[in-house]
Amino acid sequence: MPRIKTLAPGIAASALIAVVCWFLGQAVPLVGGAVFAILLGMVIGTFWKEKGAAGPGIKFASKKILQTAVVLLGFGLPLTQLAQVGAMSLPVILSTISASLITAAVLCRAMHVPGRTATLIGVGSSICGGSAIAATAPVIKADDQEVAHAISVVFLFNVLAALIFPTLGDVIGLSNNG
Repeated sequence: MPRIKTLAPGIAASALIAVVCWFLGQAVPLVGGAVFAILLGMVIGTFWKEKGAAGPGIKFASKKILQTAVVLLGFGLPLTQLAQVGAMSLPVILSTISASLITAAVLCRAMHVPGRTATLIGVGSSICGGSAIAATAPVIKADDQEVAHAISVVFLFNVLAALIFPTLGDVIGLSNNG
């Protein structure tokens, strides 16, 4: 019971932020709740330095709850569909992920980005964004700042892609109209 009392304020604060960002994501689906969560988290983190009683619960939510959510996301996939699609597209998946990880490693090395941050950016870019970063971070023992940097980079480029690619598709004749 004492552990619950210690974690409750931070978990409640995290849940409140998540709910607000989920509603914002529903209102602006082009941006999505995850991007709002990153942006709101950056703003809150800038001004809320001393987390006090909420600190342990926030840390618990950002580690254990997030990791559990990523695992539960995987359970939502039908295994038969995963096996069927996976077998047909395995060569494409492996080559795409490999190319993305290699490109991230080379670019990060050229730009002097620290190793763990580079790894997180690589998996976030090549696999599935924030959830891949969250799943990889504890394995490579990345700290919170490295995770925040990687998520910020990946989501920044995701937002840019969401804004640029539809227009670029129209320009080069890949429109759904007609």
